[in-house]
Amino acid sequence: MTTPAPPPGYSPKRKAGRLRLRLAAYAVLHAGTLRVVLCDLSEGGAKIFSNAAFPRGHDLILRWGKHEAFGQIVWERDGMRGIQFDEPLPAGVLLAARALQDAGGMSRDEIAEWLAERGWAFGKALG
Repeated sequence: MTTPAPPPGYSPKRKAGRLRLRLAAYAVLHAGTLRVVLCDLSEGGAKIFSNAAFPRGHDLILRWGKHEAFGQIVWERDGMRGIQFDEPLPAGVLLAARALQDAGGMSRDEIAEWLAERGWAFGKALG
């Protein structure tokens, strides 16, 4: 028995490397602004964590540090969500995210406190 050939353009590796992060971030959706944790970042997308329920298919703006990216939630599982950006991030933005992480990524306790706080001023929380 032979193994079928992979489809054209298939690659077992990701097209871009990912930065592993623990940064405070915001997901700005049509229904409001949520606190999220930016878990990883690449030029084409990001993985975030949130206690709030918002399913795939939603458009959003992801904001962290002094940066933001427009995208769409393309998958969700166990509080994690994958975001595909509308435009690739420049290398300088990725370097800035790495610098933020190096300057003080969040601990598990800080993540729990960040996600639990509900009194922020920019919008209502979902869920």
